[in-house]
Amino acid sequence: MQELLNLSKVKAWRTLMHAYNQIYRYLESELLKENCSISRFQIFFYLYFQGPLSSIELAQLLNVTRGNISTFVKRLSEDSLVEVHPTKGRGGKQLISLSPKGKSQFENFFPEHIKRVTSVMPEISSKSLKTLSEIQI
Repeated sequence: MQELLNLSKVKAWRTLMHAYNQIYRYLESELLKENCSISRFQIFFYLYFQGPLSSIELAQLLNVTRGNISTFVKRLSEDSLVEVHPTKGRGGKQLISLSPKGKSQFENFFPEHIKRVTSVMPEISSKSLKTLSEIQI
């Protein structure tokens, strides 16, 4: 079994997982200081850069259930951070967008978040990034 752990691709995978866990924990703890969970941040991120989106689209992007998204959207709506708009021509689906308050809040903490990301992320070659981004299963 130990020899399996020494395979170069297994070492790479374990290294990536370790780095992911360390960076995730750090970024999560810093976001929580701003009263923002990683999930909330991800919803803000997708709505800001790709929105408006349906709950189905958000669920797919975040790899969670629509029920999870509905719970988050309800909380964000109650806090006036998102707006839910009924649409025509989309099968009665509703589109979710950031409210002006939500947009402002995201714009306030996003630059600081990016500073944290750049402070902990090592430089990774374009070739390695391309290889990683092309992984499809």
